[in-house]
Amino acid sequence: MDSSQANLSIGDVSERTGVNTVTLRAWQRRYGLLNPQRTPKGHRLYTEQDVSLIKEILSWLEKGVAVSQVKALLGKEEIAKASFSQRVPELVALKDAITRFDSKAVHRLLADLTRNYPIKTLSATVLKPLSEAFENQNSDVSKLCRDFWLTQLGNVLVHRFHNNHKVNTKKACWLVSLLGDNTCLVYVEALKLQGEGYNVTIIDGMESGLLLLSRTLSEQAVEKLVIYSDQSFSAPLRREIEGVLENGPHITELVGQCRLIHPDLIGSVAVPSTDNVGA
Repeated sequence: MDSSQANLSIGDVSERTGVNTVTLRAWQRRYGLLNPQRTPKGHRLYTEQDVSLIKEILSWLEKGVAVSQVKALLGKEEIAKASFSQRVPELVALKDAITRFDSKAVHRLLADLTRNYPIKTLSATVLKPLSEAFENQNSDVSKLCRDFWLTQLGNVLVHRFHNNHKVNTKKACWLVSLLGDNTCLVYVEALKLQGEGYNVTIIDGMESGLLLLSRTLSEQAVEKLVIYSDQSFSAPLRREIEGVLENGPHITELVGQCRLIHPDLIGSVAVPSTDNVGA
């Protein structure tokens, strides 16, 4: 196949790379990182070379380089860690806005970050370090900052999830979290699944009924069921999960700290790595 032939839609590229369409457009318009061709009707068309370029962009972002600094580094063979000046500058501004309890600034910065960075990279380079910074301090002020931060983060992630909702894809996935799990972490996982091309439906705060849900999803030809939790499973819930793993015709994945708490279940299910925001 000619790698220079433009025959990939923006949706195709999003599924191939895990970068959502909003971010792909931002990389083109705001940073000049991509230059897709256009159909007569104005739809973007990408090449295999573009896909390779996106993977190179991702590799720099994963090293901690700010998206605004990536263009100058493309094509360089040296693999080096980002200098401080190249790191995501919004991280410092975001922490400052949180400590000032400036909700408008926090929302603006988060909206910009979720638009310009893939959620997996953003989680590892900004969200998780920032959450840990507040978590590791025991003062009342730090606890208040963390609560404020997670509330603002949750609001933006929910908004981004609904904006990214993939109504046209045939790949259906249900994401289930358990009662007491952090809503922010659930939506980070949901955004990752959207980046993989899934139309994601969320049930937050389940206590029971997984077997019934699994049977229902099978009747609807749902491709994947993801169970998210950072908690230990109760005995009844564990039995339900074992039943789903043994009998569910769909792909079932466990994500979150539950995979470390219940390692004996890992052999029964495909378990992807996760970068938890506040874990």
